[in-house]
Amino acid sequence: MQIGNKKTTLKDNAALYTHETDGMTDREKLKSLKGRKKWIQFRDYYLLKIVAIVAVLAFVASLLYTVLKPRPETVFYAAISDYVIDFDEVEALQQEFDDHIKLDTQKQETLFDTSFLFKTTDTGSTQKFAVYMTVGQMSVVILPQSAFEERAVYSYFKPLSEILPTDLYLKLTDRMVMSGIYDEDGALIDDSEKAYGIRLDGLRHFEKTNTSEPVVLAVASSWVNNDICVDFIEFLLK
Repeated sequence: MQIGNKKTTLKDNAALYTHETDGMTDREKLKSLKGRKKWIQFRDYYLLKIVAIVAVLAFVASLLYTVLKPRPETVFYAAISDYVIDFDEVEALQQEFDDHIKLDTQKQETLFDTSFLFKTTDTGSTQKFAVYMTVGQMSVVILPQSAFEERAVYSYFKPLSEILPTDLYLKLTDRMVMSGIYDEDGALIDDSEKAYGIRLDGLRHFEKTNTSEPVVLAVASSWVNNDICVDFIEFLLK
């Protein structure tokens, strides 16, 4: 079969190709080739570079999109403390409320935050609560009644008579939780007692709770959109 001659021919061709392309740039070499040789040259010298560049550009584009895309507006923020209901119940509550208000998930979001622990010595929850109240980030707070009573006296919550329609207020009279307000010296202000909380026991998603005391909802005093809080309360009553 004269294998030796074939090998010699291949070497001669390779040497001839090398001689012919000496002094050419990679681009000129690629233009001078035909068919399979051109593809091999492209694959060996250009393809991997192109793939690497495309991968880097895709990563940079994805990173920029993640960093620069507009964040959804938080239209409702519920702080749920001390695991008063199970996580599955919280998720169902959030999903049903999102559907109820026809949330535009591309531009809006609701947050149901279960990280608050008021019935322990966790100072982080107290600090987070105070900061969120100060900046107006929190819509409603759902917490055990004893934790509600400890905070209501410091004007953290809105009087329900100021935000609820009259018919809804009267409907909830039996569920109202009253509180007075402390003055700067820590003394109760005369005639300051008003309804600041609503007991949720037996209402939607609160048929079963993880606490022996009543669970109370209060509206944050620094939250500006009262309407969505009213929507949430009406939703719980359905």
